[in-house]
Amino acid sequence: MSLLTPLPNTGTHSGWASVLLLVAPLLLGADDGYLREIEEEAKRQAATVTIDQSPPNPTAATTANMGETTADRLASGLNQAGFEQALRENLPGTYALYQQFDAARKQKVYAAYQNDNRLAGITEQVIQLLGATP
Repeated sequence: MSLLTPLPNTGTHSGWASVLLLVAPLLLGADDGYLREIEEEAKRQAATVTIDQSPPNPTAATTANMGETTADRLASGLNQAGFEQALRENLPGTYALYQQFDAARKQKVYAAYQNDNRLAGITEQVIQLLGATP
Protein backbone atom coordinates (compact mmCIF):
# COMPACT_ATOMS: atom_id res chain seq x y z
CA MET A 1 0.00 0.00 0.00
CA SER A 2 1.46 3.38 -0.99
CA LEU A 3 1.43 6.51 1.17
CA LEU A 4 0.93 8.67 -1.91
CA THR A 5 -2.65 7.71 -2.69
CA PRO A 6 -4.67 10.42 -4.44
CA LEU A 7 -7.30 12.27 -2.42
CA PRO A 8 -10.93 11.58 -3.27
CA ASN A 9 -12.54 13.96 -5.76
CA THR A 10 -14.87 15.43 -3.09
CA GLY A 11 -11.94 17.29 -1.53
CA THR A 12 -11.55 19.55 -4.53
CA HIS A 13 -15.22 20.48 -4.45
CA SER A 14 -15.04 21.49 -0.82
CA GLY A 15 -11.88 23.47 -1.61
CA TRP A 16 -13.71 25.51 -4.24
CA ALA A 17 -16.64 25.98 -1.90
CA SER A 18 -14.26 27.33 0.75
CA VAL A 19 -12.75 29.77 -1.71
CA LEU A 20 -16.21 30.94 -2.77
CA LEU A 21 -17.24 31.43 0.85
CA LEU A 22 -14.18 33.62 1.38
CA VAL A 23 -14.53 35.63 -1.85
CA ALA A 24 -18.33 36.10 -1.92
CA PRO A 25 -18.46 38.66 0.93
CA LEU A 26 -15.76 40.69 -0.80
CA LEU A 27 -17.70 40.70 -4.06
CA LEU A 28 -20.96 41.51 -2.31
CA GLY A 29 -19.28 44.27 -0.32
CA ALA A 30 -18.24 46.13 -3.45
CA ASP A 31 -21.34 48.33 -3.26
CA ASP A 32 -21.14 49.01 0.49
CA GLY A 33 -20.13 52.64 -0.06
CA TYR A 34 -23.06 53.17 -2.38
CA LEU A 35 -25.49 51.52 0.05
CA ARG A 36 -24.06 53.50 2.94
CA GLU A 37 -24.61 56.71 0.95
CA ILE A 38 -28.26 55.80 0.30
CA GLU A 39 -28.78 54.96 3.97
CA GLU A 40 -27.31 58.32 4.99
CA GLU A 41 -29.60 60.11 2.55
CA ALA A 42 -32.61 58.26 3.93
CA LYS A 43 -31.61 59.29 7.45
CA ARG A 44 -31.25 62.92 6.37
CA GLN A 45 -34.64 62.87 4.69
CA ALA A 46 -36.23 61.18 7.70
CA ALA A 47 -34.75 63.86 9.94
CA THR A 48 -36.33 66.60 7.82
CA VAL A 49 -39.77 65.02 7.99
CA THR A 50 -41.22 66.67 11.05
CA ILE A 51 -44.71 67.64 12.03
CA ASP A 52 -44.83 71.39 12.40
CA GLN A 53 -48.10 72.71 13.75
CA SER A 54 -47.13 76.36 13.62
CA PRO A 55 -48.77 78.52 10.94
CA PRO A 56 -46.80 78.82 7.71
CA ASN A 57 -44.32 81.64 7.56
CA PRO A 58 -44.99 83.82 4.47
CA THR A 59 -41.38 85.06 4.39
CA ALA A 60 -40.11 81.46 4.21
CA ALA A 61 -42.12 80.86 1.04
CA THR A 62 -40.80 84.08 -0.45
CA THR A 63 -37.22 83.14 0.45
CA ALA A 64 -37.64 79.72 -1.18
CA ASN A 65 -38.78 81.39 -4.38
CA MET A 66 -35.73 83.66 -4.38
CA GLY A 67 -33.39 80.70 -4.95
CA GLU A 68 -32.61 79.30 -1.51
CA THR A 69 -32.98 75.62 -0.79
CA THR A 70 -35.40 74.76 2.01
CA ALA A 71 -35.34 71.59 4.10
CA ASP A 72 -37.59 69.58 1.78
CA ARG A 73 -37.19 71.36 -1.56
CA LEU A 74 -34.50 72.42 -3.97
CA ALA A 75 -34.43 76.04 -4.95
CA SER A 76 -36.80 76.73 -7.83
CA GLY A 77 -35.73 78.20 -11.15
CA LEU A 78 -32.23 76.69 -11.31
CA ASN A 79 -30.67 75.97 -14.68
CA GLN A 80 -29.63 72.37 -15.30
CA ALA A 81 -26.07 72.88 -14.01
CA GLY A 82 -27.37 74.58 -10.86
CA PHE A 83 -29.94 71.82 -10.43
CA GLU A 84 -27.23 69.15 -10.66
CA GLN A 85 -25.07 70.98 -8.12
CA ALA A 86 -27.99 71.35 -5.69
CA LEU A 87 -28.92 67.70 -6.22
CA ARG A 88 -25.35 66.63 -5.46
CA GLU A 89 -25.26 68.70 -2.27
CA ASN A 90 -28.72 67.79 -0.96
CA LEU A 91 -29.29 64.25 -2.24
CA PRO A 92 -25.91 62.60 -2.87
CA GLY A 93 -27.38 59.10 -3.24
CA THR A 94 -29.97 60.28 -5.75
CA TYR A 95 -27.26 62.25 -7.54
CA ALA A 96 -25.12 59.08 -7.81
CA LEU A 97 -28.03 57.35 -9.56
CA TYR A 98 -28.73 60.43 -11.70
CA GLN A 99 -25.11 60.43 -12.93
CA GLN A 100 -25.67 56.98 -14.47
CA PHE A 101 -28.40 58.31 -16.77
CA ASP A 102 -28.01 59.30 -20.39
CA ALA A 103 -28.79 62.86 -21.47
CA ALA A 104 -32.46 62.09 -22.24
CA ARG A 105 -33.15 60.68 -18.78
CA LYS A 106 -31.27 63.54 -17.11
CA GLN A 107 -33.50 65.95 -19.04
CA LYS A 108 -36.61 64.11 -17.80
CA VAL A 109 -35.43 64.47 -14.20
CA TYR A 110 -34.70 68.16 -14.76
CA ALA A 111 -38.16 68.66 -16.30
CA ALA A 112 -39.74 66.89 -13.32
CA TYR A 113 -37.79 69.21 -10.97
CA GLN A 114 -39.17 72.25 -12.84
CA ASN A 115 -42.71 71.01 -12.15
CA ASP A 116 -42.07 69.78 -8.60
CA ASN A 117 -38.94 70.85 -6.73
CA ARG A 118 -39.62 68.67 -3.65
CA LEU A 119 -36.69 66.41 -2.74
CA ALA A 120 -39.02 63.42 -2.43
CA GLY A 121 -40.50 64.10 -5.89
CA ILE A 122 -37.07 64.34 -7.51
CA THR A 123 -35.91 61.12 -5.85
CA GLU A 124 -39.11 59.37 -6.92
CA GLN A 125 -38.57 60.45 -10.54
CA VAL A 126 -34.98 59.15 -10.50
CA ILE A 127 -36.11 55.81 -9.07
CA GLN A 128 -38.86 55.50 -11.70
CA LEU A 129 -36.40 56.21 -14.51
CA LEU A 130 -33.87 53.83 -13.00
CA GLY A 131 -36.38 50.99 -13.32
CA ALA A 132 -37.45 51.99 -16.84
CA THR A 133 -35.80 50.27 -19.79
CA PRO A 134 -33.90 52.59 -22.13
